Amino acid sequence: RDSVVDETAVPGFGIDEGRAEEPGTVDAFGEPVETPLRDDILEVDPVDDVLGLRARRLDPFEPLGTRLGSFLLFTEAEVGGIFTDNVLGTPVGRSDYAFEFAPQVRLESDWSRHAFQAEFTADRSWFNKYSVEDDKTYAALLRGRLDVGARTNLELELGKAQTQDGRNATSITDVAGFQTNVQEEQISAKARHTFNRLTLELEGSVSTFDYEDLQGRPLTAAEILGGDTLLAQDVRDYREDELTLRGTYEFNPDLAVYMEGELSQDVYKQPVSVTGLTRDSTGYATLAGMTFALNDVVFGDISLGWGEQSSIDEGTAPIEGVLLNADVVWMPTPMTMVEFIASSTIAPASLVDSLGAVSRTYQLSLQQAFWRFFVVGGYLSYETADYTDNPLADERLREGLTMEYFFNPNMSLYTRYEHTDFMSTDRFNEYAENEVRVGMRIRN
Repeated sequence: RDSVVDETAVPGFGIDEGRAEEPGTVDAFGEPVETPLRDDILEVDPVDDVLGLRARRLDPFEPLGTRLGSFLLFTEAEVGGIFTDNVLGTPVGRSDYAFEFAPQVRLESDWSRHAFQAEFTADRSWFNKYSVEDDKTYAALLRGRLDVGARTNLELELGKAQTQDGRNATSITDVAGFQTNVQEEQISAKARHTFNRLTLELEGSVSTFDYEDLQGRPLTAAEILGGDTLLAQDVRDYREDELTLRGTYEFNPDLAVYMEGELSQDVYKQPVSVTGLTRDSTGYATLAGMTFALNDVVFGDISLGWGEQSSIDEGTAPIEGVLLNADVVWMPTPMTMVEFIASSTIAPASLVDSLGAVSRTYQLSLQQAFWRFFVVGGYLSYETADYTDNPLADERLREGLTMEYFFNPNMSLYTRYEHTDFMSTDRFNEYAENEVRVGMRIRN
């Protein structure tokens, strides 16, 4: 794959492969290479991507991988430490430290026709005092593509993951409360056909989410009698069915417009909550957007639309709102990158009297490379969720600094600092945290 910047300007310098090719550059499955995994089930290691968004990363080397016959094998691992002054994410902070190991393995086919990809990522940490906050996440993915003809192909994707709700949850609606493991499984099928400049895609997927019961947490009498707490996490278990149709018209390799429509339904294992709220729901989303590239300096993807998720109980207010998604990159030089990311999602919540909220995230980041092998970055992000049928509103503000020194294509040292302010109309959910991560990254 070609780098998004001119490699002759700074030999060997570009953007980390698999994260930042310009619009129009796709992988073997026809997907933009900055999103090799589906983000609705497989989450990114928060060390690399604190927002669960696939932010691009400046990298002086492109991974070459190891050839195994007609396949390429890419491996990577981060080994380091975590130091935090509020490990539990509570109003009164408690400090702790942990050892962390985060491996990633990806196998890709190198065929002229058809394609296959397998990927496994994990993040495991061991805290010294509060083992309840240990990271225990992983994600596995299998994807296959069958080329029926020059303009038509079929895809099948299988995914299995364990994610965690709590302090480090990707979705702001899952931050408050104790850490909970979530078992996720997914199967999806897609058909794609190109009519000259017009490409149509039809995709259907089924995902299941299984929440483990809380362990070791004492409940107060007020919580039990008031019905404000879900006593068993089985109430949150659900299946999500989605059907998506997308049409893309390409004016030229650097400019394309698209429209997308999605129908969805959530079916809960126990459709009625402990307070009588029916949580089964149906929804839709419509988006219109464009991908563009003004040479190698400015490029990105912007879309605007509307989404709504309605409970089958007419007495429950729907989740609805404007959906804004954007990923715009400005590279004034091959060694400088400014990126703006916006993301809007309809997010279910564990509140017993609310279906959920429209979760919105905005992030601005800057990365600068010095002497080719030393990359320094900073970012500022803001997230908000205003819940339906409930006065609760949550906000999360994050500021961070990153530094990474590359010794060679296979090894680097990193340091990352992040400050988090979680603000809520429920003052018992509010907290502030300072976190430092240091370690070594190795890859082939």
